[in-house]
Amino acid sequence: MPPERRRKLRPEEAAAFERILEQLTREEREALANIYDLTGIRLEEFFNTLARMSSRERELLPTVVRKSITLEPMTDEERSLLYDYTEFIERLKAAPVLADIAPKLTPAQITILAAYAHMPELFKPPPEKKPPEEKKPPEKKKPPEEWKPPEKPKRVWRSWAPFKTGEFIRAYLMAKGEATPYETYRAFVYVLTQAITDESFRKEVEEAGAVRVDGTIDRKLAEDIIHKRIIKAAWEEELPTIALPFVHKSSYNNFRRYFYILETLGLIERVGSREWDARRAFFKQKYRIVKGKEDDKAWEAPQLYLYPLTWIGKRRYETLLDDTARRLNLDLEEFLELPYEERKREIIRTIEKSPEWQKKLKLKEVADYWGITVTGLLRRMRWETYQPLELLRERAERAEKIGVEKSGVLRGKIERRRRRT
Repeated sequence: MPPERRRKLRPEEAAAFERILEQLTREEREALANIYDLTGIRLEEFFNTLARMSSRERELLPTVVRKSITLEPMTDEERSLLYDYTEFIERLKAAPVLADIAPKLTPAQITILAAYAHMPELFKPPPEKKPPEEKKPPEKKKPPEEWKPPEKPKRVWRSWAPFKTGEFIRAYLMAKGEATPYETYRAFVYVLTQAITDESFRKEVEEAGAVRVDGTIDRKLAEDIIHKRIIKAAWEEELPTIALPFVHKSSYNNFRRYFYILETLGLIERVGSREWDARRAFFKQKYRIVKGKEDDKAWEAPQLYLYPLTWIGKRRYETLLDDTARRLNLDLEEFLELPYEERKREIIRTIEKSPEWQKKLKLKEVADYWGITVTGLLRRMRWETYQPLELLRERAERAEKIGVEKSGVLRGKIERRRRRT
């Protein structure tokens, strides 16, 4: 086969090949592309030698090469590796960065790379993009300063006072045993209203429509939560009631999403099957806390432990986008025009290379919660494998069943209308 035909890889092969090379630094890829000039080792020989090594030997290789250069004392295990691969290690001393590649690759990945060792130009890193030239905007004359009225107080997020949404759902389910999302939401709104201790002030807030109370709520149970489970004396002292008219009350759709997140985390489970609510004309589903999960850490911030990237909020996410675009030497507008998968991959790379962002996202804390490494968590974020496979299958089957149910309801409406005409 002519060389020009052999150089073109199939899309699936190219994708696998590129994913492996993404683990390597720019310097390591440059060294691979020029390995024969640097060390006299052919690329095929390099990968074949790594394939013969055990995983422990590949792990020790960078240390042995470094100690061979600095003449530091070696352990028995390191001397054994030096004895078995004397000539190979001696040549690697001319380019020690090549030894750093060995621990990063699995046997399967080494096999894939070896298959393309006859095309060393494929291992070269992509050319660096030059930063765009800064164009100085024309100087504008400042208009005369005009008097501006004072800004209205901003609507703050509700979670600061007096309880978090996830913690309220836990308290309500512990008190009730089983409950639907809508029933829990009505209690949530009622308890939020009752947190305003000033009766006249609370009435003013209710009349303004800031907080509405559903008349069908189990008030006795909700008040029990207020006094025994949620509201504490310290909160009562710190609660700035004057700011409550500007407190944001989340919508039912946002509140219901918490049940989806909590179920995915394995903190709650469905009870029975869906029931038809004739009074409100929709299906309802009851939930309860999974036994043993009452004191789980994820109740405090469910979104953090399931979707770390969505937890940081809009402003910090925009800062993360700016950092990623700057790392790629692109304008933010150019970066946002990239395909979604490419943008997501580059965002994850920015986090991977920045301990500061890992700290902001609390990745170590989340990784410890799941019992995985930060690298494993970043891989989960990259491929969005948040849901357990078994739960994903259950939800797919449930969605198909709901589609049939909804189809039956709509066909019934069509039939009743046909009879009336």
